[in-house]
Amino acid sequence: MSDYQCLEYKKVGMVAAIHLNRPDSLNAFNRQMRSELLIALEHANQDSDVRVVVLGANGRGFSSGADLAEGFLEGQTVEDQILDEYGPILSLIGAMDKTVIAASPGVMAGVGAAIAMRCDLLVMAETGNLMMAFSNVGLVPDGGASWQLLRYLGYQRCYALMAEGGRIDASICLNAGIANKLAPADQVLDTAMTWAEKLALRAPVALREMKKLLRQAADDSYDETVKREAKAQKICVETADAKEAMQAFFEKRPPVFRGE
Repeated sequence: MSDYQCLEYKKVGMVAAIHLNRPDSLNAFNRQMRSELLIALEHANQDSDVRVVVLGANGRGFSSGADLAEGFLEGQTVEDQILDEYGPILSLIGAMDKTVIAASPGVMAGVGAAIAMRCDLLVMAETGNLMMAFSNVGLVPDGGASWQLLRYLGYQRCYALMAEGGRIDASICLNAGIANKLAPADQVLDTAMTWAEKLALRAPVALREMKKLLRQAADDSYDETVKREAKAQKICVETADAKEAMQAFFEKRPPVFRGE
């Protein structure tokens, strides 16, 4: 699609590839890019042929965070901007039916890191890092970064990272569960695309229901999760994909999933 100014969108088979494309500013989020990213994600989510989304970036990093040079609209506060412009992006990534893989070729900082962590899976460059530099300019993390990092790092490590405006290397992100895979910087996008293409061959309804379960389990009790799993299992068992998988098992062949 050629209508985007701050990102690139292309479809490869059953995978939608969205690349942030402001490399000269290390893909800092301005108003235009926020708007375009939401549109691109909505487009991918509504495309029945797309099963997996790769959210990557051009240049040497995923995103340096918000474009601090841009400022706010007349009458707009920073709270308004976070909730009205970033909020829908973050909500959609978590709620959309598709698996979303973030691919970070270098640094991911501030709200850029928050968006990457909001994705279902994350591939990072071996030399990359996650930065929380908010306190260096007298600010606090936003975009849900506090919620994410507390669960990955625990209170003390999370507080130290934020209070010191520090960074954590890709290897630490991998060990903490923030990242799923590491790759050389020039292979991050290819690694994410290869993974996406494999996941796109799996049962779409099952992946959709798994995503819902895990997103909800973070706030649910054990008993509530058992009930949600039972309902999700009923949905999956009744699909044509489940019947195809069972038949393929007995016929000793790979199943062909159609998302039905």
